[in-house]
Amino acid sequence: MPIALLALLCLSGAPRTIDPPAADASPEAFFIQAAQYREAPPGLAAASGRTLVRAARFLMADSGIGNNAIRDEAGRRVPPYTYHAVIDDDNRFSYRVAYPAFHHAYLIEAFLDFYTYSGDPEALRRARDLADWTIAHSTPADWKWPHLPWSTFEEGKPGGLEDRDNLQPDKVGYMGLSYTRLFEVTGERRYLEAAKAAATTLVARQAWDGSWPFRVSPRTGEVFQQYTAALYMNVAFLEKMHALTGDRDFKNGQIAAWMWMLRNPVRTGNWSGLYEDIPKGSDSQVHYSPLQTIRLLLRYRTPINGASYLAKARRLFDETLDGLAFHDREMGLILREQTGYLAATPSSAMNWSVMAAEFYLTTGEERFRTTTLEALRMVTRYGLKPDGRTHNTVLGGWMYGDGGSWYSLTSPVVRCIAQDMGCLPELAPDGETHLLRSTTQVRRIAYQPASVRYSSLPRSLELMKLASPPRAVRCGGKALPILATLPPGGDGCAYNPRSRVLLVRHAAPTVEVLLAGSRQGAVR
Repeated sequence: MPIALLALLCLSGAPRTIDPPAADASPEAFFIQAAQYREAPPGLAAASGRTLVRAARFLMADSGIGNNAIRDEAGRRVPPYTYHAVIDDDNRFSYRVAYPAFHHAYLIEAFLDFYTYSGDPEALRRARDLADWTIAHSTPADWKWPHLPWSTFEEGKPGGLEDRDNLQPDKVGYMGLSYTRLFEVTGERRYLEAAKAAATTLVARQAWDGSWPFRVSPRTGEVFQQYTAALYMNVAFLEKMHALTGDRDFKNGQIAAWMWMLRNPVRTGNWSGLYEDIPKGSDSQVHYSPLQTIRLLLRYRTPINGASYLAKARRLFDETLDGLAFHDREMGLILREQTGYLAATPSSAMNWSVMAAEFYLTTGEERFRTTTLEALRMVTRYGLKPDGRTHNTVLGGWMYGDGGSWYSLTSPVVRCIAQDMGCLPELAPDGETHLLRSTTQVRRIAYQPASVRYSSLPRSLELMKLASPPRAVRCGGKALPILATLPPGGDGCAYNPRSRVLLVRHAAPTVEVLLAGSRQGAVR
């Protein structure tokens, strides 16, 4: 591991927690709860595994790359999702717009999650390539808002459509967290430097009340549109940057933005200002902002604020579902994206499912687990077109349109199913071995029929679902006894034969798990 990475990891001192905005600020309790046996609805685990893999394979197929996809500045072909948010049903590209800061970030997250799930190095390569492109196409260093990813590209150029010459500062946190994750996965410092540069701009341009404008000219600093409720990912990003650097300016920015959210959208219920293609003046209320806020409310609970934060999280959960969701007995949980575009997108249900799974692990209340199961039931049956791309709506295309497919609706299928499995391993396919959740980052992983070998950051905890019982577990070359419960402190592992879940807590980065009589092959 590079010395620079080790040095940064030592800054945090205490055992690390899983990255924000995930709700589990006390990861060991979450992991132990997740490892318990729970019965999944018949066929749902297998369907979830197939759906995740189908969506990932579509994203990596580069369908239509030889058609009319925009090429880069040197005339080279690049994956179509680089410059296009939508692919037509005939694999052409009539929509000439992309949304890098938001959509590229979640493609990167999906590729990294699929790498951990499958061990396919192509997924890791794509994550790096897309981050490298975004860094190279950030705002210039001498502008008022430098070193930031653009929220919109049109016809291969920065800005355009509803953003015009502006960008959206609330989207910086999405890409910033992708940069920090890639830094920890690869050890390459350029990703940390890109994250630090973006975070420094955020802090320097944050208003005294803790907010940022929704749309601003990065060249001149002129504000085009003020209000957005969607500060949560910048909150999460600045929390992560403080953890990596110890810089209290980042912590101050995190807390100031969080307090602004509590005083404003959490109190008023105005969740407008998120999607890039919604014009100025719209009051479109979205599902995504309250759900990410719920995750942070759960994450930031303490003995002082716990009752208040939990009550707020419950209220947001119910109010958002009342306004945008319908639990259909035939189809499952159907969730509308926003009031300005009431399409029942697969990604809306999948995004909600992750938060609901974390809510279940926080409270133990079955209704939250049922929410996740019903969202997955709907998406695994109705979410994908034959080649793995998603439908734009699962309720027919007459009103909101189902022609073409948004890459940003497909990447959450990969990312969110993987995260759901990490919270509820009963949703992972039986008879297969997958690493589903880590408190740090998985840097290398290789699946074999009778083993899985991986390296993470040091001082980590992983959850795996195994094809067969473990016969040996080694951490840093040292054999660990396989126990029924995780021992207190230090290296240790525990296996639950009913759930087939193995927990491994280790200080050294490398782990090897040997399986008894497994015949699993590679993920197809």
